[in-house]
Amino acid sequence: MDTLAPRDFVGYGPNPPDFVWPNGARLAVNFVVNYEEGAERNVLDGDPAHETLVEARYEVPAGERELFAESTFEYGSRVGVWRLLEALDEHGIVPTIFASALALERNTAVTEAIKERGCDVVGHGYRWIPHTGLTAEQERRNIVNCVETLERLTGRAVQGWFTRPPNTVRTRSLLAQAGLVYDAGSVSDDIPYYEAVDGRPFLIVPYSLDVNDTKFYKGQFFTADDFARYAIDCFDTLAGESVRRPRLMSVGLHPRIIGRPARLPGLLRLIEHLSANGDIWIAGRDEIARFWLETFPPGSAHG
Repeated sequence: MDTLAPRDFVGYGPNPPDFVWPNGARLAVNFVVNYEEGAERNVLDGDPAHETLVEARYEVPAGERELFAESTFEYGSRVGVWRLLEALDEHGIVPTIFASALALERNTAVTEAIKERGCDVVGHGYRWIPHTGLTAEQERRNIVNCVETLERLTGRAVQGWFTRPPNTVRTRSLLAQAGLVYDAGSVSDDIPYYEAVDGRPFLIVPYSLDVNDTKFYKGQFFTADDFARYAIDCFDTLAGESVRRPRLMSVGLHPRIIGRPARLPGLLRLIEHLSANGDIWIAGRDEIARFWLETFPPGSAHG
């Protein structure tokens, strides 16, 4: 059953809300580390085939392991995540973690590192799998198991969610039923907004595939300079617009991708550029959601 409201092609239109982010900022920037390594599809976990969203694909007979693909994920959890976290540490940036719960279960050192840094943790599925093809009960279990596991591992409440795309028309209804506060599974705006879910406003804190290191896998970025130039252009555009209308910029990162030594310098160049430009609020996604709920609560002019 489709529980979503009809598609909205208008949004805020030419009259978005005028507000100021905390600290007097006009532009908020959210760094997201997607931690999925160990939760991807694998025949060892009962899947019929191995994960195919990898840097280099090699065919193996159905039901057999693809060890090279496995090793790309293992690099992320063994090396890439530490290189990435340490780089963010050096610049005082606490990222949001889009966490697949099984991945954290399988690497307790990463779980402890997340806790020590005080990262907010967004549910990214117990397994890193799309929800399409699941029954409603299977999808509900994936959400509930993820949230319960992450809260047990990290000791903090899970507020938000991001399904491995594509999600389903019932996903947000299930999120609301599970008590989650917001969904990040949208790229349809540059600031948060509400969407009617089961007749009630539900907060969407949009993500972005724009400044996202997955473009290395898609052949859209080849070098660190490609990433840096693209990301800096995005920042400069949003910063310029934010004089008139506040904006939110998301930076999507994956340990197995940006955590490679030749790619990380692109992220560092972006961070250096941000550091040279004031009036920005580098925030966790939970902080952004909390600010929006307090500033524009459901039922208000923009709620």
